[in-house]
Amino acid sequence: MTERILIHPVTRVEGHAKISIYIDDAGAVSSAQFHVTEFRGFEKLCEGRPFYEMPGLMSRVCGICPVSHVLASSKAGDMLLGVEIPRAAAKQRRLVNYAQLLQSHALSFFHLSAPDFLLGLDSAPEKRSIFGLIEQDPEFARRGIRLRQFGQRIIELVGGKRIHPAWSVPGGVLHAVGTAERDEIRGWIPEARQSIELALQRLKQASTRWLPKSSIWATFPPCSWAQ
Repeated sequence: MTERILIHPVTRVEGHAKISIYIDDAGAVSSAQFHVTEFRGFEKLCEGRPFYEMPGLMSRVCGICPVSHVLASSKAGDMLLGVEIPRAAAKQRRLVNYAQLLQSHALSFFHLSAPDFLLGLDSAPEKRSIFGLIEQDPEFARRGIRLRQFGQRIIELVGGKRIHPAWSVPGGVLHAVGTAERDEIRGWIPEARQSIELALQRLKQASTRWLPKSSIWATFPPCSWAQ
């Protein structure tokens, strides 16, 4: 009789998901399913709307990575208009995109991955969270929170707000970065670099510690049903 192993909820991801693994009578995996339950329907929301509304709509696809969506929709608008945006606007878009990557990666590493890597895969599951990391190493956890804050602050300074900024539009951006904003961003950089270097050092140490397991992570032999 087929056995079903249910992993619900799936952790370490933003969103809601579950995994179903089906075991046959021989004890082998016969099938596996990854269930993602969200349906957003943004494609339908966009039908019949003016193209210049797209950045404001698309930034709301995700609250974690709104910048990626607002920039993609803005670039689509650039192509639709057949324009090349000003050099200063391109640099501001790039700066905010880098800030998006910084805050997203800080969230992924410090909040989602670091509890497993740094506390250890053999530690108690209930302790493998950002709160367990704070308990063991409060300064390291604080740096992770501050690093993400730096990325979000750049988005806020350049894009107007840190979540769902719609300052990037077809043809460029709505407003320029001032000297005060530039100087504040510069002031954050030394601390941010130190935090990144420390995170890389800890990651290398953890990778060495878990080398036998890390060498096979995400490498699976093909299943007969997937061939």
